[in-house]
This record gives sequence, structure tokens and C-alpha cells, in this order.
Amino acid sequence: MTLVMLYRTTVKPEAIEELNVIRSKFSDIYIKLGIEVLGHWRNAENPNESVYMVRYESESDYQHKTKALQENERYIHLTAKLNSIRTSFTPEKLVQP
Repeated sequence: MTLVMLYRTTVKPEAIEELNVIRSKFSDIYIKLGIEVLGHWRNAENPNESVYMVRYESESDYQHKTKALQENERYIHLTAKLNSIRTSFTPEKLVQP
């Protein structure tokens, strides 16, 4: 069963460029941990909102890789920076029927 996480993040209007810098640094971590990012988009109607999707092989793959992220010092630091510019965050777990 494939599992896809859909993440919506809205940031302060003045923080859009900072978000882009942080995202590229997250990308490096994802590559190292074998996390497959399907894509990253900016909402055309709300440029402060970005959406990205990440694919996992299964629930256990998701749990394993999420645990590895939460133990990664660089990821922890970047998450704190991201949280300081976020105004909202919504994760959605999608599975194939």
C-alpha cells in the first residue's frame, strides 16, 4: 500500500523567500533518508501557501522515516525555523483505495 502525505503550509507574507531557502535544506535531508518528494507547489491564489507531497511505501515506511527525521538535528533546527514563520500547517494522510 502506497501512502502519500500532503502538507499545506502558510507562512507570513514577508517570509516566502525564507520558506524557499528552508525547503531546499529540507530537500537535502529527505534525499539522504530516501524520502521521495513527489512535488512542491505554491498556491496560485494564495502565494503565502505552499503544498508538497511525499510518498512512502507503507505505513511502516512512513513511521520509520518520520522517526529518522525527528532524530535528525538539522531537521529539528529547520523545523524550528519553519515554525517561526508559519501561520498554519495541515498534514493529510492519503492512501490508495
